[in-house]
Amino acid sequence: EVLDVGCWSGGDALLLAGLGARVTALEEHPISAAAAARLTSLVGAPVALVQQSLYRDDPAWRGRFDLVYLSGVVYHLTDPLLALRICFAYLKPGGRLIVETKASFRGGSACDYAGTAEKGWNWYAPTLESLGRWLTDVGFPRDQIQLHLRPIRRLLACAVKGEPVALPEVAGFSRPASWLEGVC
Repeated sequence: EVLDVGCWSGGDALLLAGLGARVTALEEHPISAAAAARLTSLVGAPVALVQQSLYRDDPAWRGRFDLVYLSGVVYHLTDPLLALRICFAYLKPGGRLIVETKASFRGGSACDYAGTAEKGWNWYAPTLESLGRWLTDVGFPRDQIQLHLRPIRRLLACAVKGEPVALPEVAGFSRPASWLEGVC
């Protein structure tokens, strides 16, 4: 069972369905979702299309998918770590996350941030190292993450979900009122 996140016009969802997968295609943009619905209905592909944001967490999807596929999506996300954490939650133990995204060639753990400068929809371009850290930080075991930097400014990643574990506690806004410690 596959979740195609940000399916755009549905082309990859069709390919995945053609390979025998049960595909749920998620697209928040109404024009793209309509195009995907039209395309999948024209060819009679068994794709379940859902028009909503990934950030609208669906508890019924937790632990459901064998594969979560994000092709050309991460750099369009305003909150990539939250999105990757949601995708992690949707995977079964042993499930795979496949990411293809725009890359930064800066090196190190930096990522490029365009904000609204690029038409308001291209936000982050991670380096190879930062994408690896993001995947580790959302819960994937380091030894289950494979990364590849393509010379055409694109990153590929495959990560396999292990057994669910509690994330390490971190300082900051993730702990209620921790930023006020020592102030009041």
